[in-house]
This record gives sequence, structure tokens and C-alpha cells, in this order.
Amino acid sequence: MAVGNSLSVEQCPPELGHDRNRAPSHLRPHRPVLSAETLAKKSLGLASLAPALRDRAGALFQVTTLVLVSLVACLSGCQSTANLGVLPNEQSVIREQLIVHTNFHLPKRHRLLDELVARRTDISQLLELPTSDEPINVYLFEDQDEFYHFVTRKHPTFPNRRALFVKNDTALNVFAYWGDRVAEDLRHEVTHGYVHSVVPAIPLWLDEGIAEYFEVTRGRQGFNPAHIYMLANRIRRGEWVPNLMRLEELETPESMLQVDYAESWLWVHFLLDFSAESRELLQRYLNELKEDGSADSLWPQIQAILPDSEEKLVEHLRRLSEKL
Repeated sequence: MAVGNSLSVEQCPPELGHDRNRAPSHLRPHRPVLSAETLAKKSLGLASLAPALRDRAGALFQVTTLVLVSLVACLSGCQSTANLGVLPNEQSVIREQLIVHTNFHLPKRHRLLDELVARRTDISQLLELPTSDEPINVYLFEDQDEFYHFVTRKHPTFPNRRALFVKNDTALNVFAYWGDRVAEDLRHEVTHGYVHSVVPAIPLWLDEGIAEYFEVTRGRQGFNPAHIYMLANRIRRGEWVPNLMRLEELETPESMLQVDYAESWLWVHFLLDFSAESRELLQRYLNELKEDGSADSLWPQIQAILPDSEEKLVEHLRRLSEKL
């Protein structure tokens, strides 16, 4: 989905200038000279009007104060909301395939960027996929409000997420904000970018399963405690059994529940970890998708080499849960 031009949410009022309706001083009519007697009479009249004038002056002062306060508030509000709905663009950091755009200072050698760059090689080597030089734009908002405001304005139909990967015919884009879980979010979404740069058409369950595998920190071999805990508990309560055929039918992110993300992760982890034969099966399947743009269902191919794959998957989960 394309990202359009930057959008400013609120327009600030124009700068206040001189009053064009007020006549220049050299064009104003001269006042007549008043005699002492006339002045005295007018002074008496003014004295009788003094209370009313004071009341009007007080009211005028209150109105003027209110206008000034409102103007200051508007100007402050315009400054604070000017960046809402606009992509970060003040700084760009280029690290190999990644172009990270921010509105705050981000060191080029930040350890998170180092990890994201290294993850590109990890994915290529483990999945036996080539790397690409197609840029992946990472738009990193400074806070949650700026991110959510942009998403709701530009992509209102998207599900509520902390981060998003969006691609179209010409660009691979990641949107996220600098929060407590930014590392996990970027590892997940940037993995989508790396994979889609070489395998543009990939089944949803496999796409998410791979991203869930690589969203954990390097060196953990895809070990995801949250997914292990969820699936193990559901098995004990009789609430879940593996069903890859059902996962293969899911076509939109909105149709995936959290348990579906967990099961997708488990199948990927199982295929990569169980045996060299299962790992090679997944690698061949991904390369077939890369070369042909489509592939037959993976489930019958798994059954062909592992007839009792679902039982083995559950046993694999049990062994993982023992490491928690």
C-alpha cells in the first residue's frame, strides 16, 4: 500500500499584521480646538459616564486577555501537533539495505541498528536465500502518539499494532515508534522486509512464522518464550491442537489470532530445528516461491517426510517448554 504525501493535521493561524482598515495618520481629519468652557462642560459629562466607561474598559480588557490566551494556546497547539500525520524526515541513517528515517538523533552505529544489519545475514544463511539490495525504508517515530496518529490518518483500515510492514510495487516500508519494545518490533518488521525483498509472494502463515522466529534477540535460535508458554498452556487445557492446513487458508493479518502467530512460529522453529531433512524442505520451499512466485501447499510435503509431524511438533513444544 502506497504512502502518500506528508500530511499536516492542523494549520496554524496566519501571522497577525497591521490593521488595513485603519486610516493612515496623515489622512485622519483634524480635531477642532475646544474652548475652556466647552472643555469644562465635556469634563462634567465624562465624570458622569466614568462608571460605565470603567465597566466597558474592564470588559474590553477581559475579552482582549481571552483572545491573547486563545491565540497563544493555538500557536502552541500548532507547534505540538505540526508533526502529527507526517513521516519522520529530519535524519536518515543508511545501513546497507536499511534507510532509517527519524525526527530525533539516532547514532549511525547504534547497537540496535547493528543487530538489524546482522540479521540480514542470519536470515540469508539459515533460510538459504540470497540477499537483496532493494532499500527498506524504516520510518521511526519518536513516540507512540505520533505513530498512531500517522497510522490512523494514512492507513485507517490497518489493525492496531505497535509496528507495521507495508509494501507496494516500488517500496518496502516499516513504520514503528521508539518505545520499550522497539527492538522486538523492528526485528520482526525488518525481517518481513528482508524476506519480501527476495520472496515477494509468500504464504501469510509462513511469512509471520519466520518474522516471529527472528524477532527474538540474536543467539537464541528463535526461542520465543511467550509463544511456548501460550501453546503449552492451551494444550494442557485442551484448547489447541496443531493444524497447518487451517493456517495455510488464512489470507489476511486481520484473520490471524495471537495463537495463530504462535503456531506459525512453532512450525517454522520445528522445521528448522528438527532435522536436516526438515530444514532442507523449508529451504527448498522458500526458493521455489522465490523462483516461481507460487508453490503447492507445504503440508503434504511435510507429511511425506514426517507422517506423524503433528505429534512430533507437540513433542518439540514439550522439549522447548522444559527450557523455560
